[in-house]
Amino acid sequence: MRIRNLILSLLTVVFFASCNQRGSDEFLIRGVVKGESIQEVYLRKSKDGKFETLDTAKVESGKFTFRGSITDPKIYYIAIDDNRFLSFFNEAAGIDIAFHTDSLMVPSVKGSESDRQYRDYLKFFDAQRSEQIGLYTAYNEASRANDTSLMQKLNAEIEDLEVRQKNEVLDYVKNISKSFVAPFVIMRNSHSMELEDLTRAQSLLDKSVMNSPFAIMLKDRITILENVAIGKQAPDFTMNNTEGVPVSLSDLRGKVVLVDFWAAWCGPCRAENPNVVAAYQKFSSKGFDVLGVSLDRDRDSWLKAITDDKLTWTHVSDLQYWQNSAAKLYGVNSIPSNVLLDKDGVIIARNLRGEDLHMKLEELFAE
Repeated sequence: MRIRNLILSLLTVVFFASCNQRGSDEFLIRGVVKGESIQEVYLRKSKDGKFETLDTAKVESGKFTFRGSITDPKIYYIAIDDNRFLSFFNEAAGIDIAFHTDSLMVPSVKGSESDRQYRDYLKFFDAQRSEQIGLYTAYNEASRANDTSLMQKLNAEIEDLEVRQKNEVLDYVKNISKSFVAPFVIMRNSHSMELEDLTRAQSLLDKSVMNSPFAIMLKDRITILENVAIGKQAPDFTMNNTEGVPVSLSDLRGKVVLVDFWAAWCGPCRAENPNVVAAYQKFSSKGFDVLGVSLDRDRDSWLKAITDDKLTWTHVSDLQYWQNSAAKLYGVNSIPSNVLLDKDGVIIARNLRGEDLHMKLEELFAE
């Protein structure tokens, strides 16, 4: 009897050991879910901006398991339905993940060094975001009070903050240059970086991470921005205006043109609109024009904003939101955004706002 029990015990140890064994390129995810009763969970990754389901696991007594192969660390997702999911860095390791269905943003993840670096970055990001929210809130309050002096002061502070935080991000990337999290950090902040910033950020990456998905995305974004850099001929595009009539950018050749990317739902865009209106009123008689490219998806909201903000120039949109074809062509991933073209359609400036736009136009039309 003792021998039989010993054999059974040894077989049990061997069984559980084999369940936890994995090859050098394999991951083993052991999950624990609390909260509402869940029957299944789904292991997903992002492909071309959409989720791709890789595996489905049954949840038994609040536990589930995923296993598979992976070459390099990548962001994966565990979803409990089409709208609720958590993100984590998966890699060839034994990874323990525990979460509550009411707090998917803060899972407990152990066993993945890349995910530990990912969580550290999210804390860094939250700290930066808190600083931004404080200043943006103060600016909005000053705007509601029509305190232009305070608005100017806060706007200068916001610009200084953006420069400082961008440099903080670049320093952060430099310190983790061999981590697969580093390209993710760059792309997470790419909306606030111009071509020279992204090129510098790319140069900080170790060659060992250059084939990661986020590093490839970075390379592609640099290529797009190189095609719309200052001094390049502006890529032409055609899109329907407010009446459904196709309008091409090249139709405005012969004028100095501001291609203005905006949307009715974008607060900073609406705040900048009066400045563009003032520039248009001042310089349109001298050969200045604006082509508004909307990233709206609701036609009525778009048209109402044009009327409310008194935007009397030509407007176009395909109503495809962030998938707007012109925005993608010009590498726009945050708005407001603009490019200024000379009379020959050559890009001469990017993202001119406030007084900078007026100063540039003064310079051009003084010639």
